[in-house]
Amino acid sequence: MIFSDRQIKDSLASGRIVITPPPADEQFAPSAVDLHVGDEFKRWKSPPAGMMQQLRLTDVNIPDYSSFMEDLPREDDGSVVVLPHAFVLSQTLERVTLPANSLLAARVEGRSSYARLGLVVHMTAPTIHAGFEGNIVLEMMNFGPFPLRIDPDKTLLCQLIFEELGSDPACAINTPFQNQSGVLGEK
Repeated sequence: MIFSDRQIKDSLASGRIVITPPPADEQFAPSAVDLHVGDEFKRWKSPPAGMMQQLRLTDVNIPDYSSFMEDLPREDDGSVVVLPHAFVLSQTLERVTLPANSLLAARVEGRSSYARLGLVVHMTAPTIHAGFEGNIVLEMMNFGPFPLRIDPDKTLLCQLIFEELGSDPACAINTPFQNQSGVLGEK
C-alpha cells in the first residue's frame, strides 16, 4: 500500500517517519513528499590523456573513489549547472529516518517536470529500506540538450513515496551508506 499525504503527515507526527528539517505543506503531493537537493555536488574528473581507469564492480567501495571525483563549479549566485550528458552526484537537504520498527520503506524518484527537460534523478536502486537513516544520495544525468541550473537547498528535485511492509523484516539493514552525510558515503 502506498501512503497518501495524510498517512505521511500522520507518520511524521507519530515518529514512524522522521524527516529533518520537517517538510513544509507545499512539499506534499497526494502520494509523496518532495525533497530539496542539498549543497554538495560531485562529478567524475576527466582522466588524464591516455589513461583508462577500470573500476571492478565486485570490489567497489565508493569512498575509495573520492580522488576520482571533484566538486561541481559554482555560479556567482551559488547555483550549479549540469551540462548535457553530464553525470553528477548530490544528496537531499533533508535527512530521512525510517525506524526499523516502522514497517515502512520508501522509494526515491525524480520529478516529472525535470524529467521532461531530460534530467534523470536517482538513476537506480530507489528503495530506502526500513531502518535507513541518512541523507539520500541522488545520481543525476542530464540527457537533455540544454544546461540545467540547480539551486542548492531550494530546488525540490525528488520525491519520496512510502510503502508499508507486509511483516517485520527478518534482517537488519546492511549497507555502508547507513548514516551517510556525504555523496560518497562518508560518515
